[in-house]
Amino acid sequence: MKKYLQTKNLRTIFDLSTDYFESRQETEFFKGIHYFIPPNKSKTKKAVLWDIEAVDNWIRSNNNPDTELQELLNRK
Repeated sequence: MKKYLQTKNLRTIFDLSTDYFESRQETEFFKGIHYFIPPNKSKTKKAVLWDIEAVDNWIRSNNNPDTELQELLNRK
């Protein structure tokens, strides 16, 4: 399994939209913990790589009251 994924590929693992992750950047997911931006000379286009393990740990934590996420985790 890969260690990092670009935002557009997160849904392949977590089955949540890219908007789910993007809307929570710097409120619930933090640069340097859940994602990072590798060095790049482009001033307009920056790749964002997400740490799959850190995101998975956040999703599995009991401190997450997010309804959409809880519904996903409770699927049978």
